[in-house]
Amino acid sequence: MKNGLKSNISKIVMTVAVAMGVSMAGSAQAAEPTVLKFASFVSPKSINNRVSVPAFIKAVEEASEGTLKIQHYPGGTLGSNPATQLKLVEDGVVDIAEVVAAYTPGRFKELELFELPFVFGNSLEAGLTAQQMYDKGHLSGFDKIELMGIIEVGPYTLHANQPMKTPEDVAGMKIRAGGPTQVEIVKRLGAVPIGGVSATKIAENISRRVLDGALMDDGNLINFRISDAAKYHVINVPLGNVTVLFPMNKEKYESLPEKAKAALDKYRGAWFTNLLNTNLDKQIAESREKLSKDGKHEIGMWSEEQLASVKEKMSGIEEGWNVKSDAGVNLYQEMLSIRDTIRAKN
Repeated sequence: MKNGLKSNISKIVMTVAVAMGVSMAGSAQAAEPTVLKFASFVSPKSINNRVSVPAFIKAVEEASEGTLKIQHYPGGTLGSNPATQLKLVEDGVVDIAEVVAAYTPGRFKELELFELPFVFGNSLEAGLTAQQMYDKGHLSGFDKIELMGIIEVGPYTLHANQPMKTPEDVAGMKIRAGGPTQVEIVKRLGAVPIGGVSATKIAENISRRVLDGALMDDGNLINFRISDAAKYHVINVPLGNVTVLFPMNKEKYESLPEKAKAALDKYRGAWFTNLLNTNLDKQIAESREKLSKDGKHEIGMWSEEQLASVKEKMSGIEEGWNVKSDAGVNLYQEMLSIRDTIRAKN
């Protein structure tokens, strides 16, 4: 009888131990964080990948209370083609990526507004304007993705392998243009627009004389090695901004634990957009200073009279946008209104 009692007690103890082990194993398994892959085709040395994205990752991971881990893959380690980054996200190859909107023509139509010349003076005011337009539902093309942040790179300025003392010096040059609006800008400068050249191939094509120059923001001249081939720069002619998105795969986002979602929601949008664009403006200033000090580059600025002549050449370029949309909103005027509000605060 006693032996039977001991046997039953042993079985109970064993059962409890097994149950506790299963429970602890289950808890340990449940505690494992969801891992996200954050990819960028841009150099690890860019300010996005060196400063802004790591700060975003750190903030989100801490806020997630252990439910989320984000692995960063800069420099094209998960795909180096700039034009395929959005597809990588939508196909689930990566979870978040750095995506140039213009490389998917027609997808993010309203963002072409930001490519208009003489509208924005820096990345921050343009980026915050784009973020607010997104928040208000004015931007399309985001059905399959969740937006983490927006950069409005620029404004784009002029860079060439020959002097540009006056606007007339640009006439006849072969200038890289990334999209319809830039093509029109280059034409109005009297130059020849050359398309189909990704940012990572600009330097090579200038060296091979396929291009004489390019429109590019001053901050990326070093990242894309354009400054190795183009030694002449006009930095005070604002020829539009270019949109870079940080989208996340929508299905992946929706599958996350609530704490992980809440952490992303806390830092996506205005917080991340502010950080990205503020640091991008710092990169532009750093790049200008570096190039001006190395003695190999001619950093030029056109006179007010010359700028006025360029602005006149660009007159009316916004006409296709300065109308009411099907939803009854004049997106061009809405953009200017938001920009002016942001300028007043900054």
